Amino acid sequence: MTASNSKISLLQLYFGDPYQVSDKITIFQPTIGGILEYDKQFGESEFWSMLNVFIGNTTSYRLLLWDMGIDWNEISDFQLFSLLIKTLKVENTEILFGDLDLSLFDAYMKQIPNEEESEDKEELEPKQEMILWNPELDIEINEDIYNNIALYIRTMFNIFPKIEKAKGKTTKKWIIEEDRMNLANAKKEDTTSTFLPLIESCCCHAGFKYKKNELREVGIYEFMRSVQRLQVYESTTALLKGMYSGFIDTKGIDKEEFDFMRDIKPANKK
Repeated sequence: MTASNSKISLLQLYFGDPYQVSDKITIFQPTIGGILEYDKQFGESEFWSMLNVFIGNTTSYRLLLWDMGIDWNEISDFQLFSLLIKTLKVENTEILFGDLDLSLFDAYMKQIPNEEESEDKEELEPKQEMILWNPELDIEINEDIYNNIALYIRTMFNIFPKIEKAKGKTTKKWIIEEDRMNLANAKKEDTTSTFLPLIESCCCHAGFKYKKNELREVGIYEFMRSVQRLQVYESTTALLKGMYSGFIDTKGIDKEEFDFMRDIKPANKK
């Protein structure tokens, strides 16, 4: 039940191939049409709530953890996931994991061999690690498998949450109170769509090749890459125009910035 090769193939991601996390866990890539159907059934906000369980980290959930009496600095992302996994409903996660019901996983302590050597060469006591396990199907999620799942879904949606640590109880309380005020203000605002401005901007761009109805078949990773590629193209075009018109001094600008076909690197990846 070990994780498969953790190296993610961006090329396979672009073509929408399923990702085999372990021998019994596969992640399927949703299309824009699939997300639209999800929106019809559950709502877009529910989609992001479900997704955040996989892509979020302890910083993302620090207010919730704090109110539970847990310091977000003192808990791992995997421990956080073990607290949230029971909130997942199979009808909500089907878009990513098929018929795998993640709510049926429970936390267990598993003994693993201690590979360290003692000074007198005697065998050491086994170590213990927390795992999530579905006894009925005999499916295990350990920390390595969880990290593969999180990294893959973060890469798919190009969302890499920031990590913020804090020292001192007073500083932590200030941060939490600010989060609480931000949450209260967010609740007052009208519900908006995250996908709509992205789709609308692309469809209105002369360089975007998909028509609105054709987008339904496009995988989310391909779409998010298209959004980024259009941004790269526009910034590169602006630089070239500025260079040739003499309005921009190009001495301090990396030559790669003038190539719109350059590799796209997530700006917010930690």
